[in-house]
Amino acid sequence: MPNYDEWMPEDTTFQHSTSDTSSMVPTAFTREYHVLTEICESMSSGFMLLNQQRVIYSNPSSLRLLRISKNELSTSELFDVRKHLLTIAADTHQAHTELDRVWLHPDQEYSTDLALTDAAVRWLRIRSFPVHDDRGLLLGRGILLDDITLERSAVEARSETLALAAHELKTPLAIIKGCATTLLGSSARWDAAMQHEMLQMIDTQSDRLHDVLNTLLDVWRLDAGTQPLRLTQVALPELLTQLMHRWQKQAPGHRFVLSLPPSVPSIMCDAVRIEQALNHLLQNAVTYSPSGKIVSVQVEANDIELRVSIADEGIGLASEHLDRIFDRFYRVQADGEQASGSGLGLASARSSIEAHGGKIWADSPGIGEGATFYFTLPFVPRLSSTAQAISSPSITSSLPTLQQSSSTTGLLKTDRRMRVLLAESDARMTRYLRANLEEQRYRVQTVGHGIQFLRQLDLEEPDIILLSTRLADMSGVELLQRLREFSQIPVIMLCGECDEDERVQMLDLGCDDLVVKPFGMKELLARVRVLLRRQNAVASAQPAKPAVFSTGDLMIDHAQHLVSVNDKPVQLSRTEYNLLSVLAQNAGMVVTHELLLEKVWGPEYNRDIDFIWVYISRLRRKIEADSRRPKYILTVPDVGYKLAKI
Repeated sequence: MPNYDEWMPEDTTFQHSTSDTSSMVPTAFTREYHVLTEICESMSSGFMLLNQQRVIYSNPSSLRLLRISKNELSTSELFDVRKHLLTIAADTHQAHTELDRVWLHPDQEYSTDLALTDAAVRWLRIRSFPVHDDRGLLLGRGILLDDITLERSAVEARSETLALAAHELKTPLAIIKGCATTLLGSSARWDAAMQHEMLQMIDTQSDRLHDVLNTLLDVWRLDAGTQPLRLTQVALPELLTQLMHRWQKQAPGHRFVLSLPPSVPSIMCDAVRIEQALNHLLQNAVTYSPSGKIVSVQVEANDIELRVSIADEGIGLASEHLDRIFDRFYRVQADGEQASGSGLGLASARSSIEAHGGKIWADSPGIGEGATFYFTLPFVPRLSSTAQAISSPSITSSLPTLQQSSSTTGLLKTDRRMRVLLAESDARMTRYLRANLEEQRYRVQTVGHGIQFLRQLDLEEPDIILLSTRLADMSGVELLQRLREFSQIPVIMLCGECDEDERVQMLDLGCDDLVVKPFGMKELLARVRVLLRRQNAVASAQPAKPAVFSTGDLMIDHAQHLVSVNDKPVQLSRTEYNLLSVLAQNAGMVVTHELLLEKVWGPEYNRDIDFIWVYISRLRRKIEADSRRPKYILTVPDVGYKLAKI
C-alpha cells in the first residue's frame, strides 16, 4: 500500500479542524469561504475537500450519498473516504483498482463509476480534481459525487430491450431461413402440400417479423417524442362500436359488451394510434381469458377527459405483475404454459396513451379473477414530459393551434393580409424568408414537416404556398402531388440542386412557378406578387356569391369564412367549411355524392362516398342541436344531401 501521507508537503495544506466541519476554514479566507459554503450546501451533487486523506469540508449531499453522519465525520480523526467507498462497493476488487487510479494521482483529474451495495444509491460517479494555490502548489483534492442510478438503469434497460428484441426477431428469422433453405435445397422431394405449408410458414413469420419491428419502432419513437401525432376530432363511441363488431367476428368464442354514457363529446387525438392501443388491449383480454367469457368495454367522461376500461374474466394478475405489465417484452406466464405474444402490445399502448397526455394502468383482484385495464384521454391532448423535452416538431406545432382554437373560430380571417404558407426544413432559410415576407406585410405560417403542412392546410387555406423540395419527413414533390388532388392554391417550389428534367416534372405535377437556391429575394417577392395578381384576377372573374348566407339559426359569412349557430361561432376545418359552403350554394336542392366529392375533394374522389359520410357526421355534430335528428343537413338516401331552407 502506498503511503498517502507523503504525497503533499505539510506547509501547503489547508487548515484543519476535526471538531466541526463548519470551522474548517482555509487560511486567509472568511467571507468568500462562507459564500462558497452556502453555494456548496445547496448543490445536489456531493462535494468534498480533502487535505491528503483528511476531509476538511463536505456538503450535506456528500453525507447523504455516502450514508454517513456529520458526527461520524467530525469525530473521526482520519476519516478515509477511499476506505469507506471500498466497504460499500458491490465489487471490492474492481473498486480497489478504480479508486487506486484516482487516489494515486492527486494532481490529475479522474472519474469513475462505482456500483454500491450499502449506500443511498446503487451507482455513484466519483470525480477527483486537484486544488492548487495561487503559486501553483498542490493543496489537496476536490471530490464530486453524483447519483447516476437512473442513468445506469436507463442504459441497462436499453441493453435488456435490445437483447430481448434480438431474441424476438431470431425466432421468425430462424423459421423463415429454415423453410427457405429446405425448399431451395431439395424442393423436388416435397409434394405440393408440403411446399405450400412451408411457404405459408414463411408468410406467417414474415408478418410476425413485420409486426414486431413496427411495434418496436412505434414504441421507441413515441417514447422519444419523435413519432408524429396526426390529431383530428374523433367520435370515440363510433370508433369503439366498429372495433367491437370487428372483434366479435375475429373472436366469436368471446362475448363483447360495450357500455357508453348518453352523450360523449368528441376528442382531439390521433385516431390511428388510439385504435392501435385499443386493439392491443382487446387482444390482451382475448388472449388471457378462455372462450365463452365476456370482454367488457366501458366509457366514462368528465369535463376534461375520458376514461376507458377493458375488463376480462381471464387468468388475472398477481400484484407483483401490475407495475411491470406495460414494460417491453414483459409477459405473464401461467404455470406450465409458454408465454404468448411478443410482449410489446401493452408497451405500445402505454406509449400511445402517454404521448396524448393520458394515463394507463391495470388492476386485478388476483389470480383467476380477471383483470381490468384503464386509460384516460384528455379532450385536448397535453404533451407528455418526454415530448416536451425533445420538442418534436410534429406534436408541438399542432398543440398551440388547438389551444388557440378554443378561443377563436375556425377559419375566421380577422387579418386580411395575404396569407403565405412556407414549408421549409432549413431553420435559417425559414427565418430569412419569413422576415422578408413579413416586411412586405404578408401573414406567414411556417412548417418544417409534411405532416404539419397537410394539417395546416386542413385548418386554414393560404393564398399562396412556398414549398421546399426537401422537408424533414417527405419530399416536396410528394406533397405537391397530394396537394393537387384537392386544391389549386398557387405554389412556388423552392428547389435545391435539380436538373432540367426535375424542374419539368414539378411543373407538370402542378407547381405554378419555381426558383432554384440560392435565389434573390427581390425576384422571389416579385414572383409571389405575380401569382397573387393572377389569382385575384381569376377570383374576380368568377360570379360573386352572397357575402352572407343564412338559414334558420345557421349563418355563413363567406367574406370572413365565419360560421355560427345561434350567434355562437363554430370551429370548422378547411374541408368541413368547403363542404358546408357547397351545400349552401345549392340550398334547398339535392347535391349528389359525386358532385360533392368533385367540388370538395376533386374528380379523383368521385367514388369515395365514405369520405362524405365521415365529414357530414362531423358537420352535424358541430352545427346541429341533435346530430341524430338533423334539421339543416338532410340525407337523401342513395343520392346525396341537401341543406334545408328554414
